[in-house]
Amino acid sequence: MILAAVLCCATATMAQMTQEQALKEAEEKARLADKHPENGKMNLQAALAYFNSELGEQKDLDRALSYAVRALKIAQEHPAPQDTLKGLSCLAIGMMYFQKQSYENALDYMDMAMDGFQEELGRYDPVTIGTKLMYGFYMMGANPTRAYMRASEAFMDNALAPKDKRIKNIDLANIALEMALERNLVEQTQYFRYALPQFFKDGKKYFIVQTPYWNMERPLVGWQAARELATEEEKAQLKDEVIICDEQGNFSILTKEDQDDRMMYFNFTHKLKNPCFLEYKDDDARIFFFNPKAHSELLAKFRAFKATLK
Repeated sequence: MILAAVLCCATATMAQMTQEQALKEAEEKARLADKHPENGKMNLQAALAYFNSELGEQKDLDRALSYAVRALKIAQEHPAPQDTLKGLSCLAIGMMYFQKQSYENALDYMDMAMDGFQEELGRYDPVTIGTKLMYGFYMMGANPTRAYMRASEAFMDNALAPKDKRIKNIDLANIALEMALERNLVEQTQYFRYALPQFFKDGKKYFIVQTPYWNMERPLVGWQAARELATEEEKAQLKDEVIICDEQGNFSILTKEDQDDRMMYFNFTHKLKNPCFLEYKDDDARIFFFNPKAHSELLAKFRAFKATLK
């Protein structure tokens, strides 16, 4: 679906044909590509012909992939502005790997396709923007984080693009952005499921296990957003209570003075002279990841402590 939608800007839609006709066309396009190995467009056409769904069980993914790879090599060796050979070749390869269920290769080549369109047409061209959006929608099951980043980038780039380059009705596809966001949130929630904020006080390490809006019963994702989204009425009803514990699992409630004492101070520096390393103070706040067993044990202690407060 994504391949057909994107390639329509460069190739005519194929009419319905029989399997025999599709095979004959593929063989003819392959003959032309073999006769002109330096012609990138002919090689891409051969690749797409062997990738045609009308071939049924005679679809030849390996042969299609070989022609698409040849087309990409030609595009890389002879880059041409306003020529979509690199982007289309990478997109075709990505979809072929997707059908081979080689998902990491598929994602990598589809990323290369978007970079290719950006090089060939520009970041704010509707082909580039539309490809990013479709990638975000169709790839969110395979890699939610990468998919959401691309879908979000599509909306951002469309807003920044010149008016004559924008996808005029992109808002009708905001469901793609929201669904990609949901999948990304699920993935990030799983990632931070057993994490807690860590800070230092008087040279000693502590973990935050409860804020007025969140506690460790839930994954860490959303612990800041809940505060930002709370209404004034909700804020007035909440207890201003923060519970922490030390490395030994001893719990305590922070006083108001302690909360005002910048307990979650953090900062880092990134310098060009050493770009692969962030300068970070040892006693700055960070996120600490527990293993599931250790988190479960600490959670049980937290519940017992909470019971004593009732």
